[in-house]
Amino acid sequence: MSRSTLDMDADELAAELAALGRVLPPLLRAEFENEHDVVRREAQRSGDLTSTRVLLAKWRGVAAAEQKEPGISHRVLAEAAELQARNEQHSQ
Repeated sequence: MSRSTLDMDADELAAELAALGRVLPPLLRAEFENEHDVVRREAQRSGDLTSTRVLLAKWRGVAAAEQKEPGISHRVLAEAAELQARNEQHSQ
């Protein structure tokens, strides 16, 4: 089991995030890197690592799901978009 993000310092968080980014599929990696850039800038500005910890926890879950069932993230997003489109059609 992975170590809790609450037990990690800034260097440990950064190292795990870097390692995690390398194992993600290319399309997910791009989204991860975008989110990571935003969170990194905020953490540098504020000195607060809360968003960094949340980001790592989120992407650990995404990486685990992808490892178990490759492509699951994109299928879930596609299904969510389809449901949203149907709901919007019915509400008009």
